[in-house]
Amino acid sequence: APIPRYGSITEDEEEVELLPPHKHDNGHSAGGETFIGTVDASAGNGDEEDSKTATPKSSAWTRHHCISYTLAALICLYSAHYWHARSEPSGDDNVTVDVDPHSDIHRSSGRVPMPPALSILDPASDLGFRSTTRKGLATPSKAWGKHYLNGEDFTPLPTNQWYLNLLSHNAAADPSSAGEVAHVYTIPYVLGVSPPQVPKLPSQKEATTMAGIELYLPVMKTGAKNMQMVFDKNNGVSLGAIVNEEAKGGKSTDNDGSSLTSYVVDPDVPLSPLGVSLKWNHVNMKSHIVRGMPYGTVRFGKDQKKKSVLPTILSGHRPVSISLDSDTKVNDESKQTMLCGSLTGKPIHQDPNHGAPISSDAKSHVYSVKREIVFHMNQSDITWVVFFSKPVKVQCYSDAMPAVSVPGPIKEVQFRLNVVEVGDGEDEDELVVRMAVLDECTSGRKSGSSQHCAQLKSVGYETISSKKKVNDYLKVLREGAMLYPRSPLVGTQFPEEEDDSETAEDEGRVTNVVFDWDVTSVNSKGADAAAKEEAAVSVVAASSSSLRAMTTFPKATTKKEKNDDAFIMFALPHHLETLSSMDEDDNDDDSLCLHTFHGRTCLVHGSVWNLPISHGKPQSFLADRPPAANAIPSLAEALNKDVQFQVSGNILRGAGDTYFTAKILAKMGRVIEINEELQHLKSGEELTYHDADDTTIQEAASVAAEVTLPSEKEVEPLLDDLQQAVEIWLNPGGKEKGGGEAEFLYDATWGGFVNCGCKYIFDKKDEHNGSCNNTFPECPALESVNEDFGNGWYNDHHFHYGYFIYAAAVVAKHRPEWGRKYYERTLLYIRDIANPSADDKYFPMFRQKDWYLGNSWAAGLMSMELSPHGREQESSSEAIAAFEGIALFGNVMMKVFAEDEDKLGSARLVRNLGEVLTAMEVSAANRFWHVWGSKTDDDGSTTVSSANDGAKKVKPHINTYPKKYPKHVVGMMYDTMASFQTWFAPEDVVSYGIQLMPLTAVAERRDDPEWSNILYPVYAKSCKTANEVNDGFCEDNGWSIVQAGLLAETGEIEDALEMASEVPEDVFISDGGCGNSLSNTLW
Repeated sequence: APIPRYGSITEDEEEVELLPPHKHDNGHSAGGETFIGTVDASAGNGDEEDSKTATPKSSAWTRHHCISYTLAALICLYSAHYWHARSEPSGDDNVTVDVDPHSDIHRSSGRVPMPPALSILDPASDLGFRSTTRKGLATPSKAWGKHYLNGEDFTPLPTNQWYLNLLSHNAAADPSSAGEVAHVYTIPYVLGVSPPQVPKLPSQKEATTMAGIELYLPVMKTGAKNMQMVFDKNNGVSLGAIVNEEAKGGKSTDNDGSSLTSYVVDPDVPLSPLGVSLKWNHVNMKSHIVRGMPYGTVRFGKDQKKKSVLPTILSGHRPVSISLDSDTKVNDESKQTMLCGSLTGKPIHQDPNHGAPISSDAKSHVYSVKREIVFHMNQSDITWVVFFSKPVKVQCYSDAMPAVSVPGPIKEVQFRLNVVEVGDGEDEDELVVRMAVLDECTSGRKSGSSQHCAQLKSVGYETISSKKKVNDYLKVLREGAMLYPRSPLVGTQFPEEEDDSETAEDEGRVTNVVFDWDVTSVNSKGADAAAKEEAAVSVVAASSSSLRAMTTFPKATTKKEKNDDAFIMFALPHHLETLSSMDEDDNDDDSLCLHTFHGRTCLVHGSVWNLPISHGKPQSFLADRPPAANAIPSLAEALNKDVQFQVSGNILRGAGDTYFTAKILAKMGRVIEINEELQHLKSGEELTYHDADDTTIQEAASVAAEVTLPSEKEVEPLLDDLQQAVEIWLNPGGKEKGGGEAEFLYDATWGGFVNCGCKYIFDKKDEHNGSCNNTFPECPALESVNEDFGNGWYNDHHFHYGYFIYAAAVVAKHRPEWGRKYYERTLLYIRDIANPSADDKYFPMFRQKDWYLGNSWAAGLMSMELSPHGREQESSSEAIAAFEGIALFGNVMMKVFAEDEDKLGSARLVRNLGEVLTAMEVSAANRFWHVWGSKTDDDGSTTVSSANDGAKKVKPHINTYPKKYPKHVVGMMYDTMASFQTWFAPEDVVSYGIQLMPLTAVAERRDDPEWSNILYPVYAKSCKTANEVNDGFCEDNGWSIVQAGLLAETGEIEDALEMASEVPEDVFISDGGCGNSLSNTLW
């Protein structure tokens, strides 16, 4: 067949004629034009612009190609059966299996660059790990729908994505009663799925039920230890459709318990890390919920009677004014002004200071709307704009404030707008309605709007709500209203093989992260026609506005895409840094921005974003310079003790939790690596240091030559123990098959690598030599989210597995044959937390990653059920360490596989993957977890108080948070909240310290020296306070170890060495200090 793969245009640009058009029930063809391109893999999903096909030139063409395609299909079917019968994968790690990466529309689509899979081996059938299925709250909710839950092809599902609160069990059963938990932060909007009960109209006997979305523009509330995005439920606007029990046979719920307002993930739209598409069960309505969306978007189709589903808009506040682009006149009112009927049906003598646009007879009249409605709400002072993809007829009802107030409860809905008729449009076009906040402080009055207006005064720049910007913003909203993001994809274009050169390593490798927003026109006429019509129906004249521009990832362009320049999305400061560097003509003063939880957030044009991420310096077990010469004698002395570390029996048998065990293994690896570094210095072998001159290296080497270091024979037992302890967790089948007592399993429900858990029993006299009093299928970590820090529920996977990966890298470096043997099994840790490819059918892509924000999320399944603030992550530093471990493992395995071209490519991908994720996580920590100061200069730089030099001006650093937040770290970061606290201890030092561990080579890059200078005085004070108030808490729990590392980062090396040397030995085996050693602390 002449259809090019990956959705690209053929190289010779010859015209490709596609399959004949299919017929709809009404007999009309879906399309009639011939165009260059390919058939979209998602054709047939109800989106006519995607399912358009070319018209054949003759019936002979049809017969000829039908026969050709039939023969080709039969040959393919026979070939597939033949090769499937011949493939008999074994449990050996080196087995290879072929896979068709284009067999599933929910995988690689060709729209964005996609690397190959790290591995396509089945963790169960190929690698031998036992498989488990989940039950109860640990299962995906019914909101995933039959396609994902019961489909023929298994799809690994996301467990840590930002939008999962919309897919919780509570939301799936009844969105209308799910409450505040069923909300997500799309940035800038908070979006919910439980519109209020629809008030009855004067002609109705009772209220009705509405399904749809709620949209709120939140504001930030800041205190001494907390920052939170909040919203008043009455300030929002709901958009959806009335549903009634006739749709469910007269019942309010289905047999499965789902309600009238229930929905599922749209099976016709690929899963996306940037958003989720919902399809309602009992009304033909869809919504695409996407990060950075300037509008809330709902698509309304036809009902069972082939009539258009009619939208309804609700608000908890009454309007002050309503304007629309209509030719209708009612009671001689202006054609751009709309009057509502009274919700009571009776005339109201209104308070003249709070008048609502209600007709004198209190009756609702019908208005024709060409394209848009603008309404300004009284109590909130927010102005909203609503765009329709087709002409509609509408009527509205409003409450009013009477001249004489009457005591009583505040009504949940004070404004209702109904679409009563959908006008002209192509027969198959759906009605798309998009709404957006136009002005959050329209009049600046104090009545109920002070929180929005006060925030605007404090941000320090003009926003879209300023008088200078609001008309420009309206113009841009109009231009972009006919284009919406449907199924955005994220792609990663890693460096090519030639980027491994020494020059590339010195300059740093770059990965292009690509956002393809899947721009879709609201109608099949395309964006050109839509844009022309917009200009004719403008209500408010708008001047030209300069938006930040962005270069795009090169790709094929079809007719559908050629006017995507009008498409807009909101971008965060770190996106804008890339954009401003690409657009030399950019003018900040012309940017259309507003303030969000993550800083100044501005509109950008561009259907595809290309965000280059520099890997930075190549990662290494070494720091950028050797240990200081005067520290080496103390370091050698510590190594001679630490190399004798005796790992406990339970760890060697895999009987323990996955967090503390993994930290101990990484600690052992660090001792081995530090000793090897000093041995190389001692012997004069060349080492690569990126920030050390020859004199510094020679001084360190001279001192190292004079000290006594552990010999290879003395290190061997520690390496043996490390290998055994790493290996035991990677041996499948539990203790009866030579594996760990707390064995790892493959979760066949979600697609993940989880631990069974351990019911640990021990003799009080020998606590560290206990055992697990359970075997599979009795798995405590799968039954309770409180076991293993929630490992079985996908909490903290990258924290835990990062330490395992680091330890595996050390073993593989020193014992390459072990690395070859256990490569595929070690990859299971990496595939679980950072699978880069849709070609891996066993794990979701990038489980932990929030691509829009740039950071990871640690919270898993239970967060969506319980947290109204969305995803959460505590330790930014352990997230960084996880990806450092991946980079180091890849780097080690590149050397191991130097002569194996196929495996070398896989290892290179592992290294690049770890490097780019490390770079992004460090950047995110510096924006969201590390707080640089409270004063900002006019040019955007931060004035900080240095521990050494007093006040000085440093490199520009944009403060993300308000001045009212005085702390220098965030202890727990949520989607809509940041708190100075942790899950496990109330002491201030813990919130600081959890962002500073572990101490590895990446720590220097992680902890900027200037920020460290800001942080150190308050860290030292908090440690002292914790020791005094809580009986030595800081020292006994290992937080003084972190303090020594932080002090070193400020440049006070001698004081830091003295502090590290004074840490009691027993601290290094405590729960808080067990991941550290004296050797590593001195290092």
